Amino acid sequence: MTFLHRIQAWSPAILAALLALGFRTLRPSPPPAPAARPIPVSAPVDAGQAAARLIEAVIQIESGGDPLKIGRHGERGLMQIQAGTWREVTARLYGAPLPFDRAFEPALNRRVGAAYLAHLQNRLLARRSEWKSDERALLLAAYNAGPGRLRAARYALERMPRSTRDYVERAGALHDTLLEDSAQAVRRRLQVSL
Repeated sequence: MTFLHRIQAWSPAILAALLALGFRTLRPSPPPAPAARPIPVSAPVDAGQAAARLIEAVIQIESGGDPLKIGRHGERGLMQIQAGTWREVTARLYGAPLPFDRAFEPALNRRVGAAYLAHLQNRLLARRSEWKSDERALLLAAYNAGPGRLRAARYALERMPRSTRDYVERAGALHDTLLEDSAQAVRRRLQVSL
């Protein structure tokens, strides 16, 4: 397996681990008792699912799932990645920047967007003592408005532009819905197995 393939395989796992640090994930219930018992209110959703659902929420808010979308500032693809961010992240992932035209490739765009989210989260975690909002909200704000604006707002969501606060609210609500959908699917499987 080449280095490139190993990096590509690791990116989702690294993002899942990083994103799981601050997000509410539903914890597994204890093993079922011998007698029949009610289906648990919370069903397990692992960190990987939480991260994947956050990426899906960002994709829906950013592009509506259109891999060919071009934003008004030239952002491209599913996760609406800007040219500078593309160059920086692809250089970090692949050792050299990839052409920006490749941002229209759905799997590559998703991988680069996920790596950028992980990068933003690392930056946020280094400044945890300065936070005035929750991690997911700050991560979404940094993705939407940029880490510089978030730092200038002193890591307080209420100091960010209204458009960024709306973005965080919409993406957060969609993420919660996607997590709940995952939990419901697990609850249905548990119910069938009982």
